[in-house]
Amino acid sequence: MTVRIAEVAMAWTVVVTIPTGETVAAGNWPDLIEARTWARDTNRSRLARVRAVVPLVSASGLTRELERGVWG
Repeated sequence: MTVRIAEVAMAWTVVVTIPTGETVAAGNWPDLIEARTWARDTNRSRLARVRAVVPLVSASGLTRELERGVWG
């Protein structure tokens, strides 16, 4: 059975590049729509360049799923 990481995400974070050129993950939202809304607003304001909206999972949860062979 293949499971997408997005299906087990506990939250969503937005990866942005700030004007100094540094790339950071900013915030976490329990709802994907809220994260996308913030990302869209940030892009429109040109405060930072949004690179991605990505699922956020706990390190222990990810390790557990990897050890079970779910993603590889």
